[in-house]
Amino acid sequence: MGIHEDVRQGKLVEYLLDSYIRANPNVLDEQYPSDGRTPLGAAVVAGYTDMVKLLLKKLARADAPSKGGWTPLLLAATTTRWDYRPRIIQLLLERTPPNSVDKTGPVAGNKTPLMFAIKNKDIESIRLLRRAGASLDVKNDDGLTANQMAIAASDETITQALYPEKEEASFRKISSLVVSVLLTVVSRINVVVRNFANRVVQMAPGVAEKVKRGIEKLINRGTNPSKDQFVKNVDRFVNEKPVLSRFFKGRPEYIQEVAKNMRDLENDTSTPLGNKQLLPKTVEVSMHQQVLYCDDSGSMSSERRWESQAQLVRRIAQITTRILPDGEGVALRFINKDINNSDNLTLDGIRIALEQTSPGGGTAIGTNLKSKILEPLVYSRLNQGGIKRPFLISIITDGEPSEENESALADAILECGRKLEAAGLPRKTVNFMIGQVGATESARGFLNGLRGNRVIADMVFVTTDQLDARLADLHANQAGLDQWLIETLFSTFKKD
Repeated sequence: MGIHEDVRQGKLVEYLLDSYIRANPNVLDEQYPSDGRTPLGAAVVAGYTDMVKLLLKKLARADAPSKGGWTPLLLAATTTRWDYRPRIIQLLLERTPPNSVDKTGPVAGNKTPLMFAIKNKDIESIRLLRRAGASLDVKNDDGLTANQMAIAASDETITQALYPEKEEASFRKISSLVVSVLLTVVSRINVVVRNFANRVVQMAPGVAEKVKRGIEKLINRGTNPSKDQFVKNVDRFVNEKPVLSRFFKGRPEYIQEVAKNMRDLENDTSTPLGNKQLLPKTVEVSMHQQVLYCDDSGSMSSERRWESQAQLVRRIAQITTRILPDGEGVALRFINKDINNSDNLTLDGIRIALEQTSPGGGTAIGTNLKSKILEPLVYSRLNQGGIKRPFLISIITDGEPSEENESALADAILECGRKLEAAGLPRKTVNFMIGQVGATESARGFLNGLRGNRVIADMVFVTTDQLDARLADLHANQAGLDQWLIETLFSTFKKD
């Protein structure tokens, strides 16, 4: 048996590959006589992600063609199974020279990998290829460019994916609009905080004074209403805006309660969350439904990791509900233990749940993210008429996964993005912040892999801080702890 047979049968492992390279240094890029594919090309077609990583690690050329000029990227875009394709394209792009991203040939009708991704409506692959510089203007044998193919597809998600930076910015505008409306309403209906809110509006990114004036003009339609009429106008304005109606529809009192709580937060000298730099960030974080996903595996009993996680969870719940009306809590989940009625817990409910739970079990973090959070809280609501608020899911863990594939967490997040797009929602309707407690190298390596995964990068922020270490550093500085936590959570929404 040789390298090509081992690849096709999924049996190629590192020690075997090393022996093949020692026997023939050119073996990595040689075409197999029967099908003309290189080892890398064969691994790509089979969808063997780990084997693709191994071959690239051993310096197989990412753009070495198989018979007919089929590069690994072309093979991935045309033949790899859809659920493996984006990850394999990501791995190939990390090693593909920029001038090879659009490589094609007559056998492929001179269609580029991007053109095949558009044809297959593979949104993640389109984004990856465009970020790598794939051309919109190169023509195929039919005389069509990738841009023309996208227009002909009449699919807004495809045309948006051609410009991933603009796509991400559009969702930031939605968040800014919500913050803008809140701050505008605060300044209009609450005289006590009007001057303060005006200062905040000026400081908030993307929420300039002219934006506030513009929103107020839209709300009032050129009139100068009384306070009661203004509240009615706000309700009408919100109901006319689908994005805003997810937050406020039918609840004009919601905005007034938030306004009061923002005033109280500004007057609270025990925390910096109400100052002019942090308040817009606090508002944006708080407008997301918080889901706290905690590690209760057996290893969490070491090094006071469990106690540190409990402190972090309680503090996050406290700061992310400060400006919300009564009755707006957070959802809590553990990897192993099930908790009843945990979708909207108060601070006392969080405390009780933590006290009644102890570490024990494995780390099926991706499998249970899907079954305990995404399916009941996100997917079921897609089928029942929509999501009221976007989600911020904070994942805390001390180790790499067990009882599941290492890719299970990334796969669950990737599937979430696809389901959101299929429902006509932005991928960033659900956001993930992932952090580590403890200092194990295996956990650090696992999180580094997530941090470098470009397929899910727009939905995920992996903090570089060791959470329990930072918690210990700030133990005597509660104000500093609040600032660090809100900045960390807000980083989920920031993009370079």
